[in-house]
Amino acid sequence: MAMEIKKSKYDTIEDSQLLGEIRYLDPADELPKYSDYPLSLLTPILARHLNPSDPVFVGGKPHKHCEFEFTTVLKGSVTVHLGNFSLHIKAGDGICIKRGVPHMFEPDSEKKMELEVIHFHHALLFGTTLTMLTNRNLAGILSNKDFDYTIFDHTLAEHKAILNRAHDVYKYMHSEEHGGEMRAISAIFDIWGMYVAMQTEIVDIPLTKQQALDNMRIDKAMEYISEHYAEDILLSDISEVCDVSDSECCRTFQRALHSSPIDYINRYRVYAAAEFLTNDVRNTPMSDIALMVGFNYASYFNKTFKRYIGMTPMQYRKKYNKGELYRKSQHEFRI
Repeated sequence: MAMEIKKSKYDTIEDSQLLGEIRYLDPADELPKYSDYPLSLLTPILARHLNPSDPVFVGGKPHKHCEFEFTTVLKGSVTVHLGNFSLHIKAGDGICIKRGVPHMFEPDSEKKMELEVIHFHHALLFGTTLTMLTNRNLAGILSNKDFDYTIFDHTLAEHKAILNRAHDVYKYMHSEEHGGEMRAISAIFDIWGMYVAMQTEIVDIPLTKQQALDNMRIDKAMEYISEHYAEDILLSDISEVCDVSDSECCRTFQRALHSSPIDYINRYRVYAAAEFLTNDVRNTPMSDIALMVGFNYASYFNKTFKRYIGMTPMQYRKKYNKGELYRKSQHEFRI
């Protein structure tokens, strides 16, 4: 599975900066339905119910948030890709992923699969002022690689308690009763307290020398592809950037991303097109979009897009264009 890291202007922000600065969303701004954005004290918790037909999976790609992400598998199972390794999460279990950690969720099959996903910014719990409370209960987690993620096993009582409170967060955020958000925030405090208490159980998988070397090469390749995907890219171009032979370049991609360089490039181009289609309000001709993302022929663009996304570009635009969605549901407001 190609690991294509979705960049954002917030990726370079240090934790110390995030502790001292919260970006508020303008209440008049339309909230992006499927894209990632920094939560604010106006929208402190994002709670979603996802299934395999959701664009998060249909057009999903590795990404990272400024917020912590807590996911519970309600039905089926899912594979979570985190860098050079993957985790299998079955029904009833969950995972918490630290802010800034690249990840991607992939359904294990076409069978029924449902997730509850919660995002929250740590400033919700600790505010924007550095205190002893912050040092004891947050700073170590943000700076320690051992805390990149935590698996929750529903057969363990202490884990089950956290999973139950996570469901409470979702339930309260979608409740129409007054005070629902406050109860959700209270549940987040409970979760964090239990989370800190089980620090010794957090999984740490150290990288081998080969994995560290592969990561360094892949980072260079990803950066090059993100800057040049709209141009013609040859395998030799990627190999040169990684400072390896063509054959070793292919092996590096296979070890690190379970993909070939060409497959990765095509995925990147398709996802770039899907993102453009989601926001395109001018109904740009498909032939122009194909050229914009690096496909020389519209027919090949259509075929490749359908192979990765499961529908044609035109079908995707019709179903997920934000302009269309907004016109159909002007009065909806995403939590």
